Amino acid sequence: MNNNYLKVKVVGRNVNNYIKWLIKQKINIINLKIIKYNELELIIDKKDYNVLSKYSKTYKITILKKYGKLRLIDIIKNNSIILSCLIFSIFFIYFLSHLIFSVDIIYNNKEIVEKISKELQKYNIKPLKFKKTVKYLDEVKSRILKENKDTLEWIEIEESGTKYIVKIVERKKEEQVKDYEYQTIVASKNAIIKNIKAYSGEKIKTVNQYVTKDEPIISGVLTKPDGTNLYKKATGSVFGEIWYKVNIEYPLYYQEESVTGKSKNVISIYFLNNKFSLFPYKKYKQFKLESNSLFTSNLLPIKIAKEKLYEVEITEEIYTEEGAINKAIELTKEKMKEKNNKIVEIKQVTVLEKQNLNSKIKLNLFVSTIEDITKIIEIIPEKVEEKNE
Repeated sequence: MNNNYLKVKVVGRNVNNYIKWLIKQKINIINLKIIKYNELELIIDKKDYNVLSKYSKTYKITILKKYGKLRLIDIIKNNSIILSCLIFSIFFIYFLSHLIFSVDIIYNNKEIVEKISKELQKYNIKPLKFKKTVKYLDEVKSRILKENKDTLEWIEIEESGTKYIVKIVERKKEEQVKDYEYQTIVASKNAIIKNIKAYSGEKIKTVNQYVTKDEPIISGVLTKPDGTNLYKKATGSVFGEIWYKVNIEYPLYYQEESVTGKSKNVISIYFLNNKFSLFPYKKYKQFKLESNSLFTSNLLPIKIAKEKLYEVEITEEIYTEEGAINKAIELTKEKMKEKNNKIVEIKQVTVLEKQNLNSKIKLNLFVSTIEDITKIIEIIPEKVEEKNE
């Protein structure tokens, strides 16, 4: 019970008359139980207790139990020393909850971890220092990225209880183009050639011609009229049309939960199944909650937690079948380009088969792409001569 209720025992002659009197006085009776002909128990609002006491000379009225805040007040009165220590502990824990106890950098390169650790220490992000604001952390991230633009692609600093978790992504070094003294350009995949640019070497394939994987397109081996070979370093680029079959499912009903950026830090005390906030606050209409336990007692029914409320917005959208198909095609294009950086154009997407499964649509797609299919292989003259013999 969360309201201020009292459980009282009434003893006296003819309790039935007493019950009639209670009804006449419009007493809010939550529960009533007749124990004997001259004894009953009832649960009433605290505000009605003074009315009951008018009959205290005729009937003996005893409070058996208190509920809600009344019970909490009694506990505080009877355990003032313990609760004083508890309040001190709460404020001490609250103070400690604003300190950083560890900074964990998650990465497998020891050299980079040590470098980023020193960078963070420059900005006072280290153990036994006070936590920083979101704005301050964003500024630190920007500065670290700027100072390490050649080695870092991305950095994130997440707060987890009394520690910071730092995640980093190292900038990928550009793939070095293979460079040989003598070389031939071949197809990296089966494709129909759509564009050839040959700067040196002999172009042995033409546009709209089908080639298989590793088939020569610009040769570095030129045969002279006397039958001997002249070796060159073939250079150029080749783009071809390639096809894929893709299966994808997309929901007809879409709900997205996004964080607005607003948040609140709260210290909550859980006591006797009741939750109290150390400092009052106004809840967001829609929010998600992260909770980290700061203190739990095995002796008392109490728990103290540091909680963070994030305001969220929920977006709902219902797609038609055509709308879901268009979204699925857009998603397919995005994913293919993410996975394959050789794709320069997605030429066409054709729906081969579709199934409407009530809550989602299932598609079988045929995708045509234009890709860089240039692949360089080394020519070793001795091996070519041996092969010709």
